[in-house]
Amino acid sequence: MNKKNFIIAMLIPALAILGFAVYNYYTYSAGEEILLKTVPVDPRDLLRGDYVNLGYEISTINLSNTPHTGNFNSKDEIYATLSMSGKFWSVTQAGAEKPALQRNEVCMKGKVTNTYGGILRVRWGIESYFVPEGKGRDIELNTRNVSVKAAVDSNCRAVIKELYINDNPVKFGS
Repeated sequence: MNKKNFIIAMLIPALAILGFAVYNYYTYSAGEEILLKTVPVDPRDLLRGDYVNLGYEISTINLSNTPHTGNFNSKDEIYATLSMSGKFWSVTQAGAEKPALQRNEVCMKGKVTNTYGGILRVRWGIESYFVPEGKGRDIELNTRNVSVKAAVDSNCRAVIKELYINDNPVKFGS
């Protein structure tokens, strides 16, 4: 392999990783911030390191009391329209296509993981939040009082910006 081919072979993976980081940074910095209420979930995985496994109130959508378009099965993509309901954001509509949004609304794109009797379970891609080693247990003990500030971009992608316990941002300093 000549030097030019070697450089190209090394550049392709580096550019792919950089592209992924820039894509997530765009959502993080330019996305609209929303506050989501979490629900308790077991937060430990010894094989992947310390992280908090988060469940959200918006991850369960009851279609009998949520306006929706389309029928959903496991593994289907879903778009949810969210609006502020008190302190937190909640699902106001669901559909199979990206919605036209009104003022003070955002949409999130997820994947249906389970359906049962008109109730959908949805993964949004923000269910894992990595923390410094040894800090996951502290958060586990407070799972009933955890909320998340997320940023949602115009493509309905969400990323976690900050974790809160008892309305206080979690700081992982020394």
